Amino acid sequence: MNKEIKYLRKKFFILSAIIAFIIIFATLLILNFLMYMSNENELKTAMDMVTQIAYSNSPDIDLETIFLDTTEKNADGDHIILRDPKTVASITLNGEIKCDDKNADWYCAGGGIYFEVTEDSGEVRYIYKEYKFNRGNTKITVDFLDASDYLYNGQPIKTDITKASRDYFYVSLTWWTSSSTMQTINPTDVELNIDSIEVQYRENISVASSENYEVINRDFSEIYPTGMPQTLNNFSCFYFITDKQDNIIEINSGNSLKDFSKEDISYFIHNKNKSEFKIDNKQYKCFVTNMDNKKIYTYIYNMQSKENTKQLLLMSVLSGNVFFILVLVVIYLISGKAVKPISESYQKQKEFISNVSHELKTPITVISATTELMEKKNGPDKLINCIQAQSQKMNRLVNEMLTLTRLSEFNRQHGDFKQVNISQIVSNSVLYFESRAFEEGKQIQSDIKENLILMGDADKIDELLGVLLDNALKYSDENSEIKVCLYSDKENIVLTCGNLCRNFDTDDIKRMFERFYRADKSHSNEKEGFGLGLSIAKEIVDIHNGTINVEYKNDIVTFKVIFKKLSYNILVD
Repeated sequence: MNKEIKYLRKKFFILSAIIAFIIIFATLLILNFLMYMSNENELKTAMDMVTQIAYSNSPDIDLETIFLDTTEKNADGDHIILRDPKTVASITLNGEIKCDDKNADWYCAGGGIYFEVTEDSGEVRYIYKEYKFNRGNTKITVDFLDASDYLYNGQPIKTDITKASRDYFYVSLTWWTSSSTMQTINPTDVELNIDSIEVQYRENISVASSENYEVINRDFSEIYPTGMPQTLNNFSCFYFITDKQDNIIEINSGNSLKDFSKEDISYFIHNKNKSEFKIDNKQYKCFVTNMDNKKIYTYIYNMQSKENTKQLLLMSVLSGNVFFILVLVVIYLISGKAVKPISESYQKQKEFISNVSHELKTPITVISATTELMEKKNGPDKLINCIQAQSQKMNRLVNEMLTLTRLSEFNRQHGDFKQVNISQIVSNSVLYFESRAFEEGKQIQSDIKENLILMGDADKIDELLGVLLDNALKYSDENSEIKVCLYSDKENIVLTCGNLCRNFDTDDIKRMFERFYRADKSHSNEKEGFGLGLSIAKEIVDIHNGTINVEYKNDIVTFKVIFKKLSYNILVD
């Protein structure tokens, strides 16, 4: 029983340790998950902020302002606008007209916007539209979608801008001026200055569609001249903006400390389905946001998350291990107290059984002796026979309880163990039970390897065989066969005892070695016994440091005993 108590304490300790480990592991997992979610939320907040910054500061992609002082001029002094005229819907000229003659009631000036058209014959024509500024005008819009007012050499011509053969057009100088006090052609007192034009592009065509478009390059210093928001301090980020056709409009290096070229951005666009990019050994996450007629590609890297994750993981492992060791110590101490009442109860039970068994020995002996005298004096009698049978039964019960008590108190240091020939012991036991088996119409078949030597107690091994064979004869089916085997392998000596039992209840297996437990629930007298035999067998196996278990397969109940071979086990030839 001490072995069961130790096993129970060990089981309690292991189960408690597993539960504690699961709780600690789950707690640390939850904490790490919460930290991860916090980092993800912080990342999302920063990403949303960068996306909003990009959207708020992004240029118009369907309307472009071009300052004429930044453009080149041709030989005639006309401004060359490096934009494809076929993509233009209208052009608004921003300028100022003035007249030095204060007496003029009205004054005006005009010029033209023209582009090249190559006819099928190969002839190059300059097709143009005129514009006119009157007194007080600062903006004049020329509609390029209207094909009714195109001119060639001053004459109307049927054409449209989609026939342009070059990817640029011209904005002329002032072609003519006039005023109410005009006395000469193109009076010099009228002056027209055009400083910029606004190009409105056709539907679904963006400013970036032109090959000559200069991509905007900047960083956060232009957007936040006094310093970045606190939210972005822990992040390295950049973004770029394209139109729906992935033409690059703006590249903003943000705070990434890296200048990105159009080739770099083209690579990102080509791999836009990827969610992460490694840039300068940093893992950037990519988010693509569709905003009306453009797309914003945001790239962000949490500079602190990797370091924080490592520190959190290290702290989790260290604190978890320390806490788990402390919990193990506490569990070990608690397990001792938990099984102490069971140990004390078992000790009291053992003492009670021992005391009762010894106290019953004398009354049973007196009863047996008295009934024998009564039989000699008065002759055989049914009542006397009944008393004798019951006293014998009580005597067997007391002897079995005393056997269990002695086995429990047996010196487990094996001081009394000797080398015994377990093969011979098994053979003798089988031989003894063969006659009983014959009387009951059953057979015992044996397969015993000879001369196996075990360090143990010969009487107790013999008693073990007696219990197993007696149990097999009691509970085997009629006219069945009982098979006993003894063999060895590299590490063990194995003893098996099996018998046919078709009505065996497998629920009995887990309780078969309990004291006073009987598979025969009725406890009838058909099969004599007190449910102590298998408990005695288990105690014998335990003191030999062996194991015993029950298997039920194909209607065969098999008891299997395994004794460990020790260094002093030998094989005798």
